Amino acid sequence: MFSEVVIVLEDGDIFDWRLSQCGLFSLVRGMYEVRPFRLVFGLEVWEGDRKYTTESLKGYIDAEAVKGALEFLPYPPAIVFNTRAARARFA
Repeated sequence: MFSEVVIVLEDGDIFDWRLSQCGLFSLVRGMYEVRPFRLVFGLEVWEGDRKYTTESLKGYIDAEAVKGALEFLPYPPAIVFNTRAARARFA
């Protein structure tokens, strides 16, 4: 039986160059070696940005898959959403 590991990304996180530089999938691979799981990305985005953000995340995942970074996973990562009607406001 697989458990799920959910990586939550908020507005703009996937456009941050540090995400691709941090070796995210190397870290995930190490975790998977300890205990298998299904990888899930949880997007916390504004409804108006959902399509663009999803396409960008899929592009990132596809690029990593081409490099062989996901070959250890039996299933491609799933993407789930928690959308907001409006952008977050900062004080």
